[in-house]
Amino acid sequence: MTKIFNAFGLSRDIPADIKRQVRQRDGFGCVVCGLGIVQYEHVDPEFKDARTHDPNCIALLCPQCHAKVTTRMWSKARVKLAMRSPKCKQLGYTREFFDFSDGHPALKFGGMLLSNCPTPIEVSGKPLFRIKPPELPEEPFLFSGLFTDSEGNISLEIEDNEWKAYSNAWDVEVKGSTITIREAHRVFHLILSVSQPNTIVVERLNMTLGGLQFEANGDFLRVTFPHGGVSEFTSCLADNCMVGMAF
Repeated sequence: MTKIFNAFGLSRDIPADIKRQVRQRDGFGCVVCGLGIVQYEHVDPEFKDARTHDPNCIALLCPQCHAKVTTRMWSKARVKLAMRSPKCKQLGYTREFFDFSDGHPALKFGGMLLSNCPTPIEVSGKPLFRIKPPELPEEPFLFSGLFTDSEGNISLEIEDNEWKAYSNAWDVEVKGSTITIREAHRVFHLILSVSQPNTIVVERLNMTLGGLQFEANGDFLRVTFPHGGVSEFTSCLADNCMVGMAF
């Protein structure tokens, strides 16, 4: 891919640490509307006039809000105003929707694949994830669930296909269909992706919930129990069960 440079030799590619600083400041979503699919916009100066990638001069904008700025429907002043009090910081979370328009959603949870299960995973008698049928014909199934970090704090919540990633996380990054949440530099709490048409894939996980610790990495899942027992799962399948797995 050909790199783009401005007149001062500054590359269009923003370094990863600068992007992270912008995400942390803006609450991980668009400063105007709070949506979690974002692009990085040089506000003042514009990219063509910038000599450095200054995080204080860059904002997160969703594609729609970004288009309104680049087409000059909105002014840069509108973005500067939003940067003073980003929408996600006001709400406490960034959000977007998953698309499950092609049948019953499946959940790949580390080493487990749970298909056609209304309750894929249950913890202490309560659904960790649940799937409801469409409310109307031709509408999608509705997926809900939550993830907690290594300290048991809710980091990502899903309610009827709408996901919310909370702004008190150390870092939340969305690239394409993948959501990555870090607890510190290079410390991954969650890597979650959607494999079209209808599978949620938990690629990495370090989570504590109800005294249980869940660790997932690729096709491997380890569950550590409060009194020290451990269960490990690789290449496990649950299909057409009311409850796929209960802990």
